[in-house]
This record gives sequence, C-alpha cells and structure tokens, in this order.
Amino acid sequence: MSNALKFGRKRIGSGEPVFIIAEIGINHEGDFDTCVRMVEEAAAAGADAIKLQTIDAARNYAPDTESYKLFSNSELTREQTSQTFELSRSLGVEPFTTVGDFATLDWLKSLDPPGYKISSGLLTCTPIAASAAQTGKPVLMSTGMAQTDDIDAAVEAVGAVKDGKAALFLCTSVYPAPRDTWALSSINWLSERYGLATGFSDHSSGDEAAVLAVAAGAVMIEKHFSLDPSRPGYDHPLSLDPSGFKKMVDGIRNAEVALGQAGGRSQEGLSDVRRHMSRYLGVTADIGPGQILDRSNIGFLRFSDGAGILPPSMFDMVCGASATRRLPAYSPLDRTAFSHG
Repeated sequence: MSNALKFGRKRIGSGEPVFIIAEIGINHEGDFDTCVRMVEEAAAAGADAIKLQTIDAARNYAPDTESYKLFSNSELTREQTSQTFELSRSLGVEPFTTVGDFATLDWLKSLDPPGYKISSGLLTCTPIAASAAQTGKPVLMSTGMAQTDDIDAAVEAVGAVKDGKAALFLCTSVYPAPRDTWALSSINWLSERYGLATGFSDHSSGDEAAVLAVAAGAVMIEKHFSLDPSRPGYDHPLSLDPSGFKKMVDGIRNAEVALGQAGGRSQEGLSDVRRHMSRYLGVTADIGPGQILDRSNIGFLRFSDGAGILPPSMFDMVCGASATRRLPAYSPLDRTAFSHG
C-alpha cells in the first residue's frame, strides 16, 4: 500500500522510518523560555517533530469550563509561536500544532507548517478538518473518542478537498490509558479500512505502548513530552521527560531494525553461515569406481566448506549413477564424481 505523505522535509508512511512526534502541547504552561527548552530537549532526544496546541480559549471553550481556564493560562503569543517554529526548524525538527477555530487556522497559515493536527475532541468538527486540508498540507487526525461513522465523515471531509491528504492516529482518550484500552490491533484495521498512513497517539504512562504500537504497524508515534512529569495538571502525568523520551526513541528504532521489511529477511552475514552450516550431498561409506550411488550410501552432510558441492535438491539425479572414481567415506559429491553412462 502506497500511503506515504510528505511532511515538511520528512515523509510519513509505509517503508519510511517511524515518524516520532514530541507532543509539547501546553506543557510549557505559557512560559516561552520553558517552551524553548522543551523544543531543544525534544530535538536532542530524537524527535522528528514537535507539536503545540494553539487554542484560543475564547473561541473553543465556554468560560465556565476547566479547559477555558487551563488554555487561557497557557497561551503563547503569535510571535512566540512563530519563534518556536523557527527554532524547531533550525534544529531539524518539523513544527506543527493543533488548531480548533478558523481565525487561528488563518494566521497559522503564515507560519507555513508542514501539516495540521485535528485532535480527538475536534474530529467531528469536519469544517475545521476540511479547511486545514484546503491549505494543501497533510491533516493528521486522532480518533480517540470516535465511532466509525465519525472517522468516516472526517476522512471524507478531507478527501473531498482537491488533493486533500490525511493520516490517522489510533488514540485512547483516557488519561493515563491503561493497557486494556490500547487496542493496538486497530492500527492495521484503520490503515486497511481507509488506506491511510496510521500511527498511535500514546496517552499511556511510560513507553511500552509506543514501542508495541510500532510492532503493530504504526508509522507515526505521538507522545506527550514534559521537562518534569511530576508536575501536577496539564498533560505532565502522562508525559515522558527528555531521558524517557530518548529511551522511547531508541526502543522504536530498535523495533524497526528487528521488524525489518515485510516479505524478506536481512541476508547480511548469512552467506558464511549458509556455506558452513548447510547440508550437501556426500557419501557415507567407501565407494569404488563404477559402484552405484543410492540412498544406502549417499547422505546429507555438513562439510567445513560447501563451495562446489551438490545441494540436497540434486539427490534424485545422483541416485542410480555410477561413481567415476574412488570416493572415501565422507567425500563430497560434485558433478565429476559420478556419471549416468
């Protein structure tokens, strides 16, 4: 299946390295210096991208909600967001963000992000997804609270836009998500149903789910990132700190090596093993010239070096032939050792 997406200077999809996103979100708590350090630490830990949450509280939440209070107290200014994007790019990391309203989407276009994120809570807001797709950039959509009909509608909304491009995240909107909610087998289900690059947005504690998700077929991993996961509130409790994130990245890269490419195995280093460990045709008793070779005196033997010796697949051809010369026991059989004359 060809579903790779160009995402800034990188690509996401089957056959590409797993795309790893450090979800900074609002764990900077509105402090720009903290945000800068988070970007630097995420880059050093091996992230391919950082993601913010650029949410105008007044346009997204009623004033009496906890979300309104949380996001009102953690906003970056437009200039700070722009500087965060510039810093990220200078470190070789792709910057993008979650956006929840048309006005914010309009000004974010000027930052030329490589794509846009539609969170689980916004998945049913199909006009936002469609408007993001109209920029010509990929739209990455989380499915945490979605029914199948919701995903169908969101994918259709993006697909209805000319040249609309999308990718999906399996996601569990439980914080932190216990193991029995991960449903990692659904990664391939989503990928096959929609024909889209599919990843895993990890809301669990630790890095186990992320590494397992790669084995389950995820081509993207999004993981919350914090300088101090022990801090209360925001997304700190389900985040990884820089060292934990680096450990997760290393685990994912090791998983990629172990998984290899579907339909084949690495042959590196196997040629010598095959030559010395494989079985070949040889005689198991002393054979005189003209003696008939058959299953009573031909064996499948391992020799110190199999170069030039007949493989077991030629057993039937050798059976019934006459030895052309004396063959001491354990002599290898080559094409000069027998004839059907």
